[in-house]
Amino acid sequence: MAEAIIPTPIGQAVYPKLVKPDTKFNPDGVFSCKLIVSEEDYNAFKAKLQPAIDAAYAQYSTAQGKPKLKRATEPVRINEEGEHEINAKQTARVTTKTGDVLEFSIALYDAELNVIKGEPNIGSGTKLRMSVQPYFWYVPSQGFGYTLRLKGVQILELVEFTSGGHGFSKESGFTTGETFNEVIIEDEV
Repeated sequence: MAEAIIPTPIGQAVYPKLVKPDTKFNPDGVFSCKLIVSEEDYNAFKAKLQPAIDAAYAQYSTAQGKPKLKRATEPVRINEEGEHEINAKQTARVTTKTGDVLEFSIALYDAELNVIKGEPNIGSGTKLRMSVQPYFWYVPSQGFGYTLRLKGVQILELVEFTSGGHGFSKESGFTTGETFNEVIIEDEV
């Protein structure tokens, strides 16, 4: 059961996968972003979501004929470090029951709402806000839960990630374009 699309507060991204989906655990790929926000913004966002959560919970509770349902981990939570976190995700590719394949991407906007073209290296620490759509569900083994489907992102301050390097800086010396001088050691007889 999906609801209306709503914007999150502004926060700092943690491990955003917004341009290329992560395929480590799902071969179809998953776009995702954890957003760390202030306690005040967290409480305001949670209060905005709560009426829809309560209505969906009541609907699933009635459908299951149970006054109380087990609750799954929520995407709006206080994490192990005590930070106020909003976690959103979107599957990159879905195959429907009819065999059609649906491809998804995340809409990217700058601070002035211009569409960002290309593939920016959006890294942890980027200041942004997300556009999310709550989706409610019930599974007997997990109970009642919801996810926030990631629809779009507005980037306010970009922090680019760099792959590899392990913290080294460029130095003069050997490069992979050089050839090795082969040293031949003759066996002693």
